[in-house]
Amino acid sequence: MKTRNKPRFSLLPMLAALIAVGLPMAANALSGAIFTTTEDGGIVNENVRYGSKLEVYLDGGPRMNAPASAAALPDGNYYFQVTDPSGKKLLSQDPVICREVKITNGVITEYLGEGRTYQSKGKEVSCTEFPTNGNKTITVHAFNPDMDHGGAPLYAMVIQLYPYADTPNKGGVYKAWMTPVDNYGAVNEGFHGFIPRYSKTDNFKVKEKKPQYGIIALRNYHDANLNCRLDLGEKFIWQWQYGIEDGLNVRNDDNTNDESTGDPTTILLKEALGQLNDLWSLDHFRWTEHQDKNLNSQYFTTSGYVHDYQAFSSLNTGPEDPSLWDGDDPNDFIQRFVMEMPCPDLFDDGLAPHTSNEFSDFVPTALGVEPLVDSDPQITITLSQVGFANIKVKKIFDTNNNGIQDGNEVGLANWPVRLKYAPSLLESNGGPIPDTISSTVNADVYAEVVARFGLTADPILENGYANRMTDVNGEMTFSVLLPNGYGDAPLTQYPSDYYQVEEATAQGWMATSSITIEFDVRSEASGPDGRLPPIMGNAYLDNNSTPLGDVVFTNICFNEASFGTKGYWHNKNGLGEMETAFVTGYINTLDPYYSETSYFGKGDEPFDGMLTDGTPVEPAYKNDMITDGIIDGAGAGTVKAEVSHFLIDSNGGGDPREQLAQQLLAFLFNIEYRLGGDAVLMMPGGGTMSTADIVSAAISAWQGTDAAAQNHYKTLLDTFNNMKVADGNGVKYVPSDPSQCPALPSPY
Repeated sequence: MKTRNKPRFSLLPMLAALIAVGLPMAANALSGAIFTTTEDGGIVNENVRYGSKLEVYLDGGPRMNAPASAAALPDGNYYFQVTDPSGKKLLSQDPVICREVKITNGVITEYLGEGRTYQSKGKEVSCTEFPTNGNKTITVHAFNPDMDHGGAPLYAMVIQLYPYADTPNKGGVYKAWMTPVDNYGAVNEGFHGFIPRYSKTDNFKVKEKKPQYGIIALRNYHDANLNCRLDLGEKFIWQWQYGIEDGLNVRNDDNTNDESTGDPTTILLKEALGQLNDLWSLDHFRWTEHQDKNLNSQYFTTSGYVHDYQAFSSLNTGPEDPSLWDGDDPNDFIQRFVMEMPCPDLFDDGLAPHTSNEFSDFVPTALGVEPLVDSDPQITITLSQVGFANIKVKKIFDTNNNGIQDGNEVGLANWPVRLKYAPSLLESNGGPIPDTISSTVNADVYAEVVARFGLTADPILENGYANRMTDVNGEMTFSVLLPNGYGDAPLTQYPSDYYQVEEATAQGWMATSSITIEFDVRSEASGPDGRLPPIMGNAYLDNNSTPLGDVVFTNICFNEASFGTKGYWHNKNGLGEMETAFVTGYINTLDPYYSETSYFGKGDEPFDGMLTDGTPVEPAYKNDMITDGIIDGAGAGTVKAEVSHFLIDSNGGGDPREQLAQQLLAFLFNIEYRLGGDAVLMMPGGGTMSTADIVSAAISAWQGTDAAAQNHYKTLLDTFNNMKVADGNGVKYVPSDPSQCPALPSPY
């Protein structure tokens, strides 16, 4: 596309004149031409109208409307540089590796500095980004199509010359150079490695004199004690992410500086002085890993100040003097805002409410920003953060009654739990948090918290309590718990009050863990000296430094069952329930039964229906009267017959192990056929014990020589085996499924 005509001139008359007067030509001089132009290559030698150093681009080869072969540069790789008109002072501010382009068919076709980096002040810097004020960078070496030859077949490009320093020339004149990489010499050779006979040059002029600045400094501090103002000992936070959107609706990200070296983080308005009367927006995000910056970051922005710039001072660990922020003098600050929660507007000239992570819609000129030659910031926006904690509560059906959550134990849904806020945080005690926050009471606070954190409970807080129910997994999380302890600030180490989380109780249920936990929340920043993000609230057990993880409440309930005596399992009804496979596959593996003992007179172990000599055992009977009949499946030579005889075998020999083994066998049948397997039992004297532990202890006593222990477990098992629901004394056990338990507690 051709939008304007470029000035044209011919080299032929000049060459003819040189030959006519006999002047020598440089041997192997570089052919072709270069020239400065605009960002689209539209004007040749715009050398008296450039308004800024950023506007100057380098072009080479054919000019506008010229044939493709006219003034073409030889193909290859080239370096470029900017100097003063004499060439003595190098003005280019990045290394030569960042100033390399490729010439193809006589025109610039590739910028080879793309993707390259170099070291500057110990940091790795991209060739396409140049450090400016503070830790800000500006995009440089823009690479754009030439509007005349940018299409087929040449695909010519133009390259931005910036970054380069101001020329010492009083007329604002600069010189652009280009030389083949193969002809580039030592930096002390020629003009900074550019040999004149192998180089092409072009002078240009920039109207811009000393640049004007409009600069806002940005600072962030840790409001560790949640009072919405800077205090002595509260630290400024480095590397906090923010975004600035200018009057042209262009947004850029950056991070706050480590100011200990004296350099503030700045919002450079140099290139937007024309927008100082427009609305600008500052969004101020910092979030923890894998969390969404809007909904899941674990901090509040508690307050913000716009005030005159003050240089950094290490005396009070920050640039501002807290004594100036007492709120008594309106000149202490230009503007102030605080969040609706957790910092109600206690200042006469505050601008609450604002969202928790933005200082939005400000006009720079209204805050005192104006174009100046001095590059120091004119005002400071100081924002403060405080971390909050989220506490997860788990409600677990503690099948084995050990007070912890085991891998196979399930959560209890719809169980009431509640959190009592630390009293010092509530408005009724002079704190920042309304005692009740709902859609109808303190509705503005409710709306802000719901929008910011996605909370769904209504009310969120009622008379200082957050009443909730566990979800389908038996879990729920109490969110946005502000600090009642003061973290990094050199104030009270531990608070005088605490948070409390508790679970509800119900008849028929028994807690196997504490039902109340007291804890504190402290706002803490990361890093060795507490100056790095993220800022988070961390929970600790009350009045100590033990971190609080998930709160796990464990409960069990008890059902009742009737057990059968050893006589029951010996007779017709018991033998009818009994399964031969259970005896041969399990009972016979246990120590009292897998090998022959000295005390079994009518048979021997294991239970296989045969005596040691191969003689079948006698048939079973349902009581002492053998004439009462034989049980199907319990005739002579059967496993059931041998079990039946064992259960009522006479203990005339006085060995206490036999009675223990008999009661244990009946107990094992009761576990299998009354409880459906191992379970936790309520002990006759109080407390609980698993059936597996009871069996293990009884077997250990049987294996030992302590007659007292053997008699103890014989009596214990006999007691269980005689317990009946009909007598009002059933065996209380924990069911395997909580749906078999009594009703859940009522909501708070």
